[in-house]
Amino acid sequence: MRTILLVNPWIHDFAAYDMWASPLGLLILGKRLRESGLNPILLDCMDRTHPEMPRRRDSGQSHGHYHREPVPKPRGMKPIRRRLCRYGVSPDIIRRQLDAIPRPDAIVVTSLMTYWYTGLAETINLLSSVFPGTPILLGGIYATLIPDHAATLGPVTVITGPGEGRLERALQELLGGPDGEHDTSLEFSPALDLLREVQFLPLLTTRGCPFRCSYCASKVLSPFYAQRSPEAVEAEIEHAVDRYGVRDIALFDDAFLVDPENHALPILDMIGSRFPGLSLHSPNGLHAYALNRRVATAMKAACFHTIRLGFESAEDDFHHATGGKTTFAVFSDAVENLRGVGFRRSEIGAYLMVGLPGQSRDRIETDVHRAMEVGAYPRLAEYSPIPGTALWEQALASARYPIDEDPIYHNCTFMPCAEPDVTPEFISRLRKLIAEECARK
Repeated sequence: MRTILLVNPWIHDFAAYDMWASPLGLLILGKRLRESGLNPILLDCMDRTHPEMPRRRDSGQSHGHYHREPVPKPRGMKPIRRRLCRYGVSPDIIRRQLDAIPRPDAIVVTSLMTYWYTGLAETINLLSSVFPGTPILLGGIYATLIPDHAATLGPVTVITGPGEGRLERALQELLGGPDGEHDTSLEFSPALDLLREVQFLPLLTTRGCPFRCSYCASKVLSPFYAQRSPEAVEAEIEHAVDRYGVRDIALFDDAFLVDPENHALPILDMIGSRFPGLSLHSPNGLHAYALNRRVATAMKAACFHTIRLGFESAEDDFHHATGGKTTFAVFSDAVENLRGVGFRRSEIGAYLMVGLPGQSRDRIETDVHRAMEVGAYPRLAEYSPIPGTALWEQALASARYPIDEDPIYHNCTFMPCAEPDVTPEFISRLRKLIAEECARK
């Protein structure tokens, strides 16, 4: 049986936190490869609870802090007066894991943020040194958004877009085998047994998003929008609860609440009735327009604990110009519905984008205060320019760094497109103000 090594690479950044992170794409690929007669093995360089790493106070929790070690800064990061770190398992431990596994027939590496490519490069260098000559296939978000840059990281073959069918064809070309039909079904369930420890269920009930927001790359990464059947979702939850005893579910959907009557509501009602002890978390933004009182009630019954709404701005002109995802009135109604069924302010996070091209300091402060006035907890998200999005050209025109030459400058720590007075110090003070104000209300 041919062995395929699936690799979740290291992160290099100034800060990183495990907010129910999981190499879900690799786990889904792993299941499909196994069904094709291949033997997948997972190497998770981001395994926060690895037994050979020093234990942290939150090691037993399903989210928490990664282990980190300082690494040298690339030249482009010198202006940032913060320490750059490698997040994840120490290299000597990863090296021992690689030495202990059979030589794979091929290696598949995923990628996330474009500006994390230095950690990805370190991972690829280690893989190619331990297994020289073994084909390395590189896919994921970074590889899809800027494939030409990804091709410079080492001896890799870059796979763009949704990985399943394209990866299977690439492996077929590399390893040989019959040229059969490639499964294009909507089955997204992961091979959880590839994980060293299953602390929660990473759940994907939809793929893609029907909206085309100018700051988001969802349409580039997943050109189509598709929903799984509630019955398939129920079977996946039942398996995770029965086999692994999971108590938390992290929703990875970009658009869980689209068409709620036919999708989200049947799933929420099923969880509330069949699995009352579970806790649901949605670190990705939920669409406010679909959050009526019926949906809010179903979310409460399903024990939603972490809610994030995709708000971005209190300015309706912003939403009209960027995709029409919501309005302030729609957002306000959604928060009122959530508060009306018993959710606390601390549970209702509202993502607000800061550091956008042309966004004034006053605009940011107004957005924060309006979100708090209606009962939400503002969660500031520094804008990171993303190649391939409609806002990219505007970002290029306003950026203080060469974001088109080196993706290191996409890192939101640079705040590359922010107005001069929208500084990291201002954002830090604003976060402190939010925490103090929300604690009093």
